[in-house]
Amino acid sequence: MTTHSLMFNAARVLGIAVIVAAVPVDHVDAAAEAGKVVTVAGRAAAATQTGDIRSLGRGGAVNSGDTVVTSSNSYVRMKFIDGASVILRPNSRFHIENYKMAEKEEENRSFFNLVKGGFRAVTGAIGRRNRSGYRVKTAVATIGIRGTEYSMRTCAGDCGNNPDGDYYQVHEGGIFVGTEGGGQSDYQAGDFAYVQDPSMTPIGIPEADADPLTDDPLPPAACD
Repeated sequence: MTTHSLMFNAARVLGIAVIVAAVPVDHVDAAAEAGKVVTVAGRAAAATQTGDIRSLGRGGAVNSGDTVVTSSNSYVRMKFIDGASVILRPNSRFHIENYKMAEKEEENRSFFNLVKGGFRAVTGAIGRRNRSGYRVKTAVATIGIRGTEYSMRTCAGDCGNNPDGDYYQVHEGGIFVGTEGGGQSDYQAGDFAYVQDPSMTPIGIPEADADPLTDDPLPPAACD
């Protein structure tokens, strides 16, 4: 089978043509390597903002500007060059919006968009040294960190009987979650939180109401 055919099949199976169109284009250094894949269980691929698609395997690079995609029953664990780690859930779309390690700490960037699905993450040097340089956006909210390990999942009709919105769990450290219309809330280790839409204030919830995270928990994100 030709390389062109393999790429076409990867795109067809994972629906990446739609994914690329759905991700907003920002000014990024698309050539900059952000990290590498540590493990893949199942199938995963990366799409650039110009539409190039490649399958991901162990040791494969992920770059600033890529959208990393997992198919059903598939997981991918990535380690970024600042030491941060992310493990993606099945059926996830994770856009590395702008990732940059610079000599000046204030120029470091670790900006992501979770388009679909969920992940567990532990922050690295960028999050520790320049907390304003780390954020994750969804269609609902923006997440910042206090130096942490946390999980999150965004639900849009794909979490069974659970309400749509974003769900969060803080494993270590702390996060803050903000929305355009509802303000910002802080959460610490052991907390669970939820936000339904951009007009809502994020709220703390009991573990019993965090089924999208607790029914199928991810292992720790950190890796060697």
